[in-house]
Amino acid sequence: MRRTHLLALLVPAALAGCSSDPAEDYCQAVEEHQEALTEVAASEDTGVLFDALDAYDELRAEAPRDIADDWAAVIEPLRQLEDALADAGVDPSTYSAEEPPADVSEEDREAIEAAAREVGSERTVTAMGAVEQHALDVCGTPLSR
Repeated sequence: MRRTHLLALLVPAALAGCSSDPAEDYCQAVEEHQEALTEVAASEDTGVLFDALDAYDELRAEAPRDIADDWAAVIEPLRQLEDALADAGVDPSTYSAEEPPADVSEEDREAIEAAAREVGSERTVTAMGAVEQHALDVCGTPLSR
């Protein structure tokens, strides 16, 4: 009987020590990345956007299930654009769709433009709005100030 009583006391305590609140972990990650994301949001250099991808990946990893798909919808098009620019050997900070560098092939230019359209698509923009609103609603803080 004593053994059963001791187990009844230890099991809940052990389980409580092993689990954590996903929303709390996510909100902590939002706060940790807020300063860097604010710098990205304030920058006029489009290449700086790719600097946020590591933070976005970390936030997606910590995100509660209800917002994880939205994070994926934000990150995947950005990664595709980053890859298209890298494949073309183009600096994202200086690339202009109106005046692409002369050494960028038509195929690379089309890949960059397709990836850029996906970044600006309604799906991606809506997903970004959802993750921003989720941070406000659940964490009480914006992704950036």
